[in-house]
Amino acid sequence: MTTQHDRAQHARTQHDRARTFRTLHRPSSPLALANAWDVASARLIAAAGSAAVATTSAGVAWSLGAADGNEIERERAVDLVARIVAAVDVPVSADIESGFGATAADVGETVTRVIAAGAVGVNIEDAHTDPAVPLRPAAEQAARIA
Repeated sequence: MTTQHDRAQHARTQHDRARTFRTLHRPSSPLALANAWDVASARLIAAAGSAAVATTSAGVAWSLGAADGNEIERERAVDLVARIVAAVDVPVSADIESGFGATAADVGETVTRVIAAGAVGVNIEDAHTDPAVPLRPAAEQAARIA
């Protein structure tokens, strides 16, 4: 019997990895992903048999010497995603904080760069930079990711 990890191991191109990642999303079998914060943790997760690797924005920030919460530069985050993708043979999904920008265009640019770095999925948080408004209103967040 072929396992999810076996299929993921054979995904060599980004397109193949994206298709593999999509097949892992099934209503009857929720996808649980371990979160990597650097290349070494990503390699350990893949070696342990995970069918995919996700990044953690908090762990990435901490590993780069910054606080969690949009405190690192987009370029540093994208660079780390590229290094993680290059280090493993399974699909990688990236947690990109709140998109590293104030506008929908900024978020789109971040997604473009993360995909160009080899990731096949992204998580975009709905945190707001204004402490008085901890979460973005649903309509605003929808516009940012549309």
